[in-house]
Amino acid sequence: MTISRISSATNAGDTITIGTHASGDLILIFAYNDGANTAPSLPTGWLNINNATGSTSGTRIGYKVAQSSSETSGTWTNADGLIAVVYRSDVGLVIPTLAGFNAGTSTSVSYTAFGSSFNRENADQWMIGFGSQRNDTNALETAPTGLTNVTSLTGTGWEMVAHDSNADANLFATASTTVVTSAAWRTVVFTVYEQTYPTGGGSASARQVNIRGGADQ
Repeated sequence: MTISRISSATNAGDTITIGTHASGDLILIFAYNDGANTAPSLPTGWLNINNATGSTSGTRIGYKVAQSSSETSGTWTNADGLIAVVYRSDVGLVIPTLAGFNAGTSTSVSYTAFGSSFNRENADQWMIGFGSQRNDTNALETAPTGLTNVTSLTGTGWEMVAHDSNADANLFATASTTVVTSAAWRTVVFTVYEQTYPTGGGSASARQVNIRGGADQ
């Protein structure tokens, strides 16, 4: 049972061309809005993981399970930048689960560990970390201990990043990366894990999860 990262892509705008993917893959999109306390919108067909506002910026993370190899992002209204990352399981779909959130205004950007442990019946698990900051010269792409940088995108006065790791999620501890200049930042860390196919035959199914709580937005 193995999860693999298949592709990543970035774009400074409110739409993005999703990288290589196939039916059944998990597509994650991280959207950032600089200059206003408004989270980018969630396009039709996507499910919400987290959205937040503050310090004159807004973020949103959404996901979908691909139904084809030609999925489109839709328009994430108010987004200045988008990052898309695709994951695949060799036995079933990968589903977002518990998350840790953090925000601040400092030179220490913290990625928060979870308060509860994971037991997914030995299913493969990956840690995913997204971060943003209102500074474009701070080397936010430097990942904290326990995560590895996947990709980053820099705009005028802001940067956004994606990190991940296929290490045991239970071993991830809250970690920080130090940047040059104090500026408002926000991070989200969560896991994806395998939803295995039924052993008695039939097709796989996935339970769509909103890890922020409440109804999907």
